[in-house]
Amino acid sequence: MEFTQLSSGRFDGSLIDIRLDRMQILRDAANTALAKKGRAWDGSIVFSLPIEAQGEGRFAGRPLVFPACLVTDGQDLVELCTPKSLDLACIAVARSWLLEMAETQGRKLAAQRLRSRRSGLHGSTPTMRRLKHAVADVFADLPRLTQALDHAGSRAGLENALADLLLDTLSAEEGDPVSIATPQKKIADKARAYVMEHAERQPTIDDICRHVGVSRRKLQNCFHDAFGFSPTQFLRMMRLDGVRRELRAAGGPVSIGEIAARWGFWHWSRFAGEYRALYGELPSQTLRRPRA
Repeated sequence: MEFTQLSSGRFDGSLIDIRLDRMQILRDAANTALAKKGRAWDGSIVFSLPIEAQGEGRFAGRPLVFPACLVTDGQDLVELCTPKSLDLACIAVARSWLLEMAETQGRKLAAQRLRSRRSGLHGSTPTMRRLKHAVADVFADLPRLTQALDHAGSRAGLENALADLLLDTLSAEEGDPVSIATPQKKIADKARAYVMEHAERQPTIDDICRHVGVSRRKLQNCFHDAFGFSPTQFLRMMRLDGVRRELRAAGGPVSIGEIAARWGFWHWSRFAGEYRALYGELPSQTLRRPRA
């Protein structure tokens, strides 16, 4: 999983990972808005369920009002822009196992959705709320759960209980298919890739427009629809994130100025101020922090 911080302030988050035989349960909490993308293991389907959320996010370039349960293929998780505060549970399940269970139980709609591999969005229904409460219970007493999961019977029991609720979610008529990305998101992603590949020479907005083949107004609208920011704002955050990643990965003495320059920041005091405003610390503090 990769993420880029989108809202200002010192990042504070936690990640809990529970591995079962045919299922993985992650609980990911963060206090800042993030752009997140990644992959789960091959053959999986992923249910992303907000336990608590404040604000609006974006998925596949569309506004996403929480609570909502996203169902996506695990091989290529579509980018999610989270709200400023989010406590999210992600359940990755072996698709073939869940499909076999749906067919055995005669859950035709759930089986159809599992075969289609299309992303889906499920609103706050009684079915989804039952799933949310069940997942919250899983994390309510982790020391006892850890002991219980040493036994195959407990692992199978937890998997079967959650799988039954996941099939209930897939069987609900309220689920809406979601296309992978809007045309606006595709244009914004193409512009972002171009800027990241040519960060050292810091392409101008006009350069980006020529490369993508759109007007300045069109580019502005695409970034606003896809990410909620102007192109200048979003791309500056991406370049700051590039600097931050290099600082956190540094295994020895490095020149912060040289790293910043590679990412197109030539004005030191302005760069340091923008960095501190976004991350709540100076670049030198990031460099001194022990690597995780």
